[in-house]
Amino acid sequence: MPWLAELALHLSRALHLAVLAIAPTWLSPEPLPPSALALSGALSAAALAAALGLSAWFAARLDTRLARNGAALLWLAIAAALAVPLYYRGPRAPLAQGAVLVAVPLWAALATLAAAAAEQWLGSTFKHRRMGAAIVVIGLGAVQLVGAAPLLGSPERMWWAALRRDGAHLRAVDELARPPRERRKLDELDAVAARCLKMHPAAAAPAAPATCACLSLRAEARLHSKNAVAALRDAEAARERCPEQKSARAVLAEALAVAGRPERARAEAQAALEDGGDPSRLRYALALAHQREGRLSEARAEAERAIEAGAGRKAQLLAGALAILAGDLDGARARLAPLAEQDPSDAEALYNLALVADKRGDYNGARQGYLAALKADPRNADARYNLALLTFRAGILEESRHHVRKFIDAFPDDPRGQKLAQTTGTPLGAAGGGSAPPAPSGARRPPQEPAASSGPR
Repeated sequence: MPWLAELALHLSRALHLAVLAIAPTWLSPEPLPPSALALSGALSAAALAAALGLSAWFAARLDTRLARNGAALLWLAIAAALAVPLYYRGPRAPLAQGAVLVAVPLWAALATLAAAAAEQWLGSTFKHRRMGAAIVVIGLGAVQLVGAAPLLGSPERMWWAALRRDGAHLRAVDELARPPRERRKLDELDAVAARCLKMHPAAAAPAAPATCACLSLRAEARLHSKNAVAALRDAEAARERCPEQKSARAVLAEALAVAGRPERARAEAQAALEDGGDPSRLRYALALAHQREGRLSEARAEAERAIEAGAGRKAQLLAGALAILAGDLDGARARLAPLAEQDPSDAEALYNLALVADKRGDYNGARQGYLAALKADPRNADARYNLALLTFRAGILEESRHHVRKFIDAFPDDPRGQKLAQTTGTPLGAAGGGSAPPAPSGARRPPQEPAASSGPR
């Protein structure tokens, strides 16, 4: 951003912070960049200069120590309003976290100036005119700050307040979604999207663009929970309402790939890349589209490009899964091991590492890995299935049959269960369904193939 634009944005934020210091709930805790940045910067500079000029004029007009002290405090408050936004920006936003730093000198200035004015104009009949005026102003300030304390003490509440004021606040949506993404709490991610959409019910109207970010977030949550149809519906709605919103296009490209429409996914991702969209997300979507089309070498190359562009866990998991499918077990382990080290409860990474050990004939490594994956996620059907086959091939029949029974109890509708029981000689009833050798989990492929998570990046 050119330095003049940076200056204009800074002045706008400084004035915004000064208003928040007076009344913390009047404005958004984190303002969006104004559409007319130059005009907003000029008006903000004029407003701040006017406050400085008026305080100087007032001090000269009254020519008292109290007035001069009040003017000096006001200059200090405006200096704080100009300095504090330099810190509370970017990763340290929202801006309202600095409101108290400006409010203390600002309310002290207002109280001092009010006392000076009372001394000058209320007359000698008011014996405690200075103290009374100061107490009234300080009381007003205390009421504002105490009332806003729950908001100012919680960045999460500030982001919700910003989103409540503007459903198109992409930064607020991203910040609120970040904790459940990082913890891979898919129900919490969906709850954030639901609360966002509830704040802005107009999003149900076809022409309402205000909550495209919330729709995209719900699409992302539904992707992670394997509900591809609903995810695609939300992603298409967000794309239609906000065609200029690059994050919505990335979610749509991924949803199209997961929903089995790789050609459209490829076209959407490539067009968004040409328009300057996020390469980490869009190249991941391209990798998924290639993988769906069976073009595994292209998929692997795009997954690596996504990682180089800054993509996180999902792209690394996909790259590891594709490496397993390509028979590159060393390459798969190089991608997957850091994920398991970073998060020992990452069930999909643990499963894929177990699969690498399984394919290498490392019985102990594979068994321990499958068990670790099941401990992290008891609903990991492929880990239970492969564990039953692994122990059966090793001749440990009782343990194998134990896992078969566990599989059938946990996944009664999975057609592999009865065939697995028949293969291992587990007495559970009629056989049916099919069996397959172990394969990696999550590369958006059929069960028993490597796992490329649909969970948070």
